[in-house]
Amino acid sequence: MKNLVFIRQTGVAAALAGTFLLSIPTVGFAHDSGSADSSPVQSQFVGPTFEKSQHPLSHVSFTIIHDTHFHGNFGNPKEPNNIANYFGIANKIKAANPNSLFIGNGDDLGTSVISSSFQGQPIVDAFNAGKLDVDTYGNHDFDMGPDQLTKLVKASQFPWVSANAVDKRTGDVFAKEAGAKRFIIKEVGGVKIGITGLINEEAPQITSMGPDAIVLNPVEAMKTIIPEMKAAGAQFIIVSSHLASPDARIVAEKVDGIDLIVGDHAAFAFDSPEKIHNTLLWFIGDEFTYLGEINFNFDHGKVADFNYHRYALKTDVAKEGYQPDPNVKAVMDSYNAKLSKELEVQIGTSQTEMDVMKASQRKMETAIGDLVADAMKDYTKADMAIINGGGIRAERVFPAGPLTKKDIMDAMPFANYVEKLDITGDQLYQALENGVSLIESGAGRYPQVSGIQFSYNPKLLPGARLLDVKVNGQQLDRKAHYTIAVVDFVAEGGDGYDVFKGSKVLLDKDAGPLLSKVVADYIQQKGTVAPKVEGRIQISGNIPNNLYSDLSGQSFEAVYAITDMVYRNIAGAADGSKQFQPDQTVTVREFAKALSKAVSLTSSAASAAVDSAAGVLDPNAKLTRTQMAILMSNAIIAVDKYPQMSDNVKKSLDAFADKDTGTDDWAAVAYMGLIRGKSDEKGTTYLAVSDFVTRAQMAIVLERLLQLK
Repeated sequence: MKNLVFIRQTGVAAALAGTFLLSIPTVGFAHDSGSADSSPVQSQFVGPTFEKSQHPLSHVSFTIIHDTHFHGNFGNPKEPNNIANYFGIANKIKAANPNSLFIGNGDDLGTSVISSSFQGQPIVDAFNAGKLDVDTYGNHDFDMGPDQLTKLVKASQFPWVSANAVDKRTGDVFAKEAGAKRFIIKEVGGVKIGITGLINEEAPQITSMGPDAIVLNPVEAMKTIIPEMKAAGAQFIIVSSHLASPDARIVAEKVDGIDLIVGDHAAFAFDSPEKIHNTLLWFIGDEFTYLGEINFNFDHGKVADFNYHRYALKTDVAKEGYQPDPNVKAVMDSYNAKLSKELEVQIGTSQTEMDVMKASQRKMETAIGDLVADAMKDYTKADMAIINGGGIRAERVFPAGPLTKKDIMDAMPFANYVEKLDITGDQLYQALENGVSLIESGAGRYPQVSGIQFSYNPKLLPGARLLDVKVNGQQLDRKAHYTIAVVDFVAEGGDGYDVFKGSKVLLDKDAGPLLSKVVADYIQQKGTVAPKVEGRIQISGNIPNNLYSDLSGQSFEAVYAITDMVYRNIAGAADGSKQFQPDQTVTVREFAKALSKAVSLTSSAASAAVDSAAGVLDPNAKLTRTQMAILMSNAIIAVDKYPQMSDNVKKSLDAFADKDTGTDDWAAVAYMGLIRGKSDEKGTTYLAVSDFVTRAQMAIVLERLLQLK
């Protein structure tokens, strides 16, 4: 009988201390309100279900420590939640279980102040000191660019693994020349453990991967690599996943042979692990809040049973007397001392406060955004400057008063370099359209500007929202050439700014300084600054005359969805007039036709599947919400997004007062966020299964389907 132990840093955002207890018969854990119990619950892994074991587990033969996003941080050295204590608890567990394996989960190197100051080296040094065994790539690991990441991979005393981060020049794993691998196999306690990793598919759009690093489809990458891992002898396969949880679920549904998926790009915390087919998924948050432990018991080459334990660093370090790892603490203290000496120097004074909250930079002009863009424009002597709002973040408000280098690096933690480009007015116009195209979702592409004045209407279709653009007070000439200051991430097409790719570069990132240095030098030169929102960006809430005239009073989501349906030629006016008639009920035929058009954007086969499902209904009848749920359920099957039916999926109906009227079709579409119910004046939400569907509601659910794809 052989045992496996998984120790995992969990970092759940909510402070829920305690032990997860396995539920029966599916994977489900409930938590205590206190600290971790010293006697973990046993469970048995039998085929597709987990059942309670009747005996304690035998001695542990190997340990896997799993981190969930360090983000370049050491944590607070004055509080329990820091990297040295994290390793200290792990050491205590490893002392009891001598065979150990330590797995990282990506997003470990970026994006903190200390990481940017020392180019990611602090975390690598800490991981080397703590004896990490393996890590995988997350998008933030590329924030300093592919060349620097390659250097850090080479400096690591552990391999980096990835199934889908690939160098397109070689077709092999990114940074193979520095020691990276597609997978590794470790024999620990007599069990051969195969470990690979997955990076989120959108990483090239949100970080600085450069022209040669590409991301393969996670499902296809795993289907290719699993047979190779098994051929190499893997008995238990782990995916260290930097996918968002919905995408990881899809991998579990579509790929056989994965035993465990851990980690999450979005740092989402499951209340309990999920089981899809024979794969266990466990995503438990971010950074240093929790440490977890799973003991798997192997018998005749298969998992027989396991137990699970969770430690809360905030309470358990003091309560249990855990000691920090001395080697990791030495690294942390050394770098913190260097950073403190360098960054606590005052560089100037602000006469006004500045909102540096991440969310603010992504939806409106801000004082800090104006200041940063002005500094870029001043340094490069360009006609204008754009900084993507996602590049500014400190999650606090800077009060009026002294400013230090640390303040500036807190606000701009990424290793972004300033570049100067030669562009046309048309490129600028397209760039600004991109910048406001995802205002609803708070995407990082929102533009903070200098030398540019523009207005837009967020209720217009993405790609057609601009109303007016001026450059330094003069109307934009779309045929003229201008110079613009941007950061290298934007110049290379990040955050959707593809229009800048291939532009003539007048100052490149090799010659340009870090953005944080440009801003710090700008403030230091001026001595005193008084940034304020100057009205460079104007937002018009009026619906133009060329849209339907009867949308007044509709929600923003409805207006956006309706205009997008028209733009995509999925739905239009009910009678060909300028009236959309959003409150008019829709027929089965009308809804099925629109739904068929929507899924046809994926494939003609999907469209045919929807048509077939609608064929059993009376086409002229008014569509009920239950019929809509059935058709939408068929649609997500057709586009390959249907969730594996489980207790977690069915729990989606718990949010509705009339949940007993819901079927599996309702559970599936509710779980995927396609239909969210109707609320009464008291805020109670209902499925309202017998109500008829309006044209506005039709547009909303179809828009959600398109966003899902």
